[in-house]
Amino acid sequence: MDFERAAERLKKDHSKIQRRRPVATSAQAKQQAERAKQQRQQDAAEREKKRRQEEYITEYYRQCERVLGVRQLSNVAPLTLKAVSIHGEGDKIALPPSILEYMTVFETTSQSPWIFRIGVLNPDYHFPASPTLQQLLPPDENDRDEMSDDDGTEGSDNELSHSIYLEELSQKYLAYTHGTVVEFTQEEGYAGLPESIATALLKNPTVRKTRTVDPSTLSTTKNKDEDNADEEMSLGETDDDSPKTAGHLAWGAFDVPDLPLEITWIQKLPRGKACELTPTLEAVRSGFYSLQDIKLVLEQSLIRTRATLSVGDTVHTWHRGMKYDLQVTSVTPSKYNTIICINTDLEVEFGKVSDDDTKEKGQDSRPFVEPLGQALGYKLSPLASLSSESAPIMKAKAITLIDEPPLSQTDHVCTVQIRAPNGVKAQRRFDVRQATLDDLMAFAETLELGNEQFQLVTRFPRRVFEKINGRKSLETAGILAGQEVFLVEKLS
Repeated sequence: MDFERAAERLKKDHSKIQRRRPVATSAQAKQQAERAKQQRQQDAAEREKKRRQEEYITEYYRQCERVLGVRQLSNVAPLTLKAVSIHGEGDKIALPPSILEYMTVFETTSQSPWIFRIGVLNPDYHFPASPTLQQLLPPDENDRDEMSDDDGTEGSDNELSHSIYLEELSQKYLAYTHGTVVEFTQEEGYAGLPESIATALLKNPTVRKTRTVDPSTLSTTKNKDEDNADEEMSLGETDDDSPKTAGHLAWGAFDVPDLPLEITWIQKLPRGKACELTPTLEAVRSGFYSLQDIKLVLEQSLIRTRATLSVGDTVHTWHRGMKYDLQVTSVTPSKYNTIICINTDLEVEFGKVSDDDTKEKGQDSRPFVEPLGQALGYKLSPLASLSSESAPIMKAKAITLIDEPPLSQTDHVCTVQIRAPNGVKAQRRFDVRQATLDDLMAFAETLELGNEQFQLVTRFPRRVFEKINGRKSLETAGILAGQEVFLVEKLS
């Protein structure tokens, strides 16, 4: 009996175990299925998030280009051309006739002149390459409508977007600059670069360079001895007596990039309001600051040879057979580091050059040039030009002047004009908090007053400023922000 009861109990226990096992297995399977479902949903969400981010980054970049008015010059892909050297000064390139035909198809009003971005493509570039652009996240659901196609709306045209866009361009191109066109007569597949554009593109040492060779020279070398063939082919220069008309080919005259150039049409580049040009040390040593008519030099270099100014470009100027080079160190507006410099009132300031020779000669390294209200019209400071009919010879005594405040500074700035008895006038800007009466007197001494004692006076009401109070700041002495005219009054 006990054996039977034990067998019956064992049978019941086994039956319970059999009933429980399918239930346990089913619960485990459900858990695994739920985890797999959650993983699939998570993966799908990650893919959707990545897709949204990629779409947003692409649209963000396109929006920046719409604001700038970027238009490709080909229906298929961005236009790439091979560089050749041409004669010409400034930023005027030569392009094939097909580009002119393509541009005239569009019935759109673009700015004059036509502006192009010329860039040496980075062969390893893949969009997006900028770390900042790669990490850019799309806005929240409530903020999606902030992105618009308007080129002047808030949120689309701001300093952050400009900096991100420029950062991406620095990854896309090994080097780039801007220019206009001199003529559409270049051979198809090629872009003619003047020396200034080629030099700007070759500032990056990683850009391969070459010198173009005249095909007629190549055909001549083929008839020569094979031992001298390589040497002859490297001599691609034309005779010195050959014409040097702007836009015409300049075989072997200078190096050009040996990588594809992307030419992009820029329709909304801002017109310049101000720029800073810094003379090279060679230009300073050649007497740039002693020129009596910087206005003439600048008009020749900017009006006649350039349509754009990009930070880092070199402006070549000539005066009576002497060449003076100036580096573009800043432009205003600065959002694209490039401006149009024609048909605009451009305020020019000269950057400071740290050269001991200029200080020993008593030449100021930061004269100021102020616009007259017409395109590229200037009223010069006395250190650049003296307003008397016969400019006196500069004094042998060295005069050190305080630097002028930057153009971006508008507070606490006084524009001072000093008039000497001999008719010479001088104008300069001072920070009234930092400059002292000694600085003002030193500026007056640049008017060739000799060794005579003098004081500065104003009219209506008459105020007198003497050297004895030279340590006072201009603000403390009663000279406030704005404009002041002082007369030099010699003491008997």
